[in-house]
Amino acid sequence: MSEYHKIETLYERDPKTFKVYPGQLKNRVYGIIKEWEWTEKIDGTNIRAQWDGAALTFGGKTDNAQIPAKLLNWLRDNVTVEKMRETFGESPAVVYGEGYGAGIQKAGGLYSQAQELIVFDVLVDGKWWLNMENVADVCAKLSLDMVPFHSTRSLEEATEIVRAGFPSFINGGAQQAEGLVGRTCEALFDKKGHRLIVKLKTKDF
Repeated sequence: MSEYHKIETLYERDPKTFKVYPGQLKNRVYGIIKEWEWTEKIDGTNIRAQWDGAALTFGGKTDNAQIPAKLLNWLRDNVTVEKMRETFGESPAVVYGEGYGAGIQKAGGLYSQAQELIVFDVLVDGKWWLNMENVADVCAKLSLDMVPFHSTRSLEEATEIVRAGFPSFINGGAQQAEGLVGRTCEALFDKKGHRLIVKLKTKDF
């Protein structure tokens, strides 16, 4: 299955404290982009729903990762072959999301008492990363939730928001958000072929 690529932390870290150095970009290409689209980072477990044009399979962050039983049952009930066929036809696609809820990570129960999936990305035909509008359209067709959109703003502005901390958009802000994930309005890549997508976590400051 197609494992999701690593989302890099925006800044370099102090090797002793593991806290970030705001302003010291891990990849200087990030600084070229003036505005980023930011969504809430959900504290859960990485999940993949992969459609090959005929069959549907589920996986975790890696091919060997185990999916919690309750979450797997939820996926089987809510992400079906029929829905994937209606949405993608015969085109291969991978829907990437975060499994969250009670029993998944420490704050899982604050998000939801049920274990379920929230979508953050979609890859079509092994090469086309959908923009946020099209991801939202896929979620609507599949009757799935999408990670909450936060704002469109600069790296510096997003850094200050995450450093200060903010309530999650899920479940009425019963817990603090883990952070933000930033991406370009259309998928862009650096000279090494790495996608320009970054994360900021409040605990890193």
